[in-house]
Amino acid sequence: MTRPDRDVLLCRDCCCGTDKHPRTDHDGQREALLAVDGVDGVRVRVVDCLDQCERSNVVLVRDFTGGRRPSDTWLGGVLAASTTEHVVAWVQQGGPLPRVLEPHRFATDTRGRRA
Repeated sequence: MTRPDRDVLLCRDCCCGTDKHPRTDHDGQREALLAVDGVDGVRVRVVDCLDQCERSNVVLVRDFTGGRRPSDTWLGGVLAASTTEHVVAWVQQGGPLPRVLEPHRFATDTRGRRA
């Protein structure tokens, strides 16, 4: 398998995807992201806790199009279906982070801990 252009990691396990956010359609979110797995250079993986529980639901997008080392974009508070739709559209199209997703972006150190 060739390396994807963009690797999307959807956090699930500890807080993300749980009844901590009862108004969020967690199954719908997972299905929407998994629907683009293998499409347009995107690989989607559902992973265990990414250690960002206070920011749940968390999505990590690793963009490999710029070279060997990925560019990581951490998104937190991805709770609304519309936010998930924006994430799906962005990872399919590539390019810079859309302005509508900027409020969800947060920084971490190289090990995934808050910066």
